[in-house]
Amino acid sequence: MHHIGILQLTQHLDDAVQGFKAGLAEDGPEATFTYLNADGNAALLPALAAELAARGAELIFACSTPAAKAAVDLAASIPVVFTPVFDPAGAGLLAAGKATGMAGMVPAAAKVAFMRRLLPAARTVGVLYHDGDANAVLEADNFRLAAAGTYELINFAVSRSDHLSTFDERLAVRPDALFLPIGRVVEENFATVAYYAELAGVPVVASSPANVAAGALGALTADHYKLGCACAGQAARILAGAAPSSLLVGKADDPDVLLNAAAARSLGLTLPVELVKIAREVYE
Repeated sequence: MHHIGILQLTQHLDDAVQGFKAGLAEDGPEATFTYLNADGNAALLPALAAELAARGAELIFACSTPAAKAAVDLAASIPVVFTPVFDPAGAGLLAAGKATGMAGMVPAAAKVAFMRRLLPAARTVGVLYHDGDANAVLEADNFRLAAAGTYELINFAVSRSDHLSTFDERLAVRPDALFLPIGRVVEENFATVAYYAELAGVPVVASSPANVAAGALGALTADHYKLGCACAGQAARILAGAAPSSLLVGKADDPDVLLNAAAARSLGLTLPVELVKIAREVYE
């Protein structure tokens, strides 16, 4: 019986944990779990990681970049399997050779292709992101590179959440669509973004599944449950003796399509039938 520590930043990553446990239950090995959650307070993660080490965890399953960093930074040589980290190498998770996992970023080219299918008439796209969030900046940069030549792009960078309170003034340029990279400041203040976007008649394509349920027109997202299942396979190999550095970091293949029919009706749009057919969920 192995002992696995689970280190989580926030509750919204529960699907990854459930997938991880389900994967191990299906393919083994048998394990017990110690689960610690920072409830959104990243500053607690180093102490929680140290607690998992003190309690004898043989491997740590880390959900989010800050959780993975805290686990990798432990002095103990405990292997780490992570997800849904956007940029494992950029975050410094791989240098020590004791971590692998599943990256959670859907390729930008796929997101551009999704937007073209969802909004074929769009020509100008605003990119709204928090410029103090490394993951948001990375995804915004990738999207701009992938969309070059396809869309005329307008940058809407914000440095603080209160900058969104006057977002209606910036939307006066009225892009044909708004793209939201991943990032807590924009995601957690999405109600403000959705309110102003609806007033301006601008459809929103998000990166967070929660934003689609809250009013974005659609999203192409990684399935955290599937990522967790894939991490279980990596953990099983490590517990059987494989070195983490010998296992390549996996990618988020086969992303999910999420759509919001109510948002489409509000904007006077019709959701493309071919996307509705393949959507994992269409919110009403």
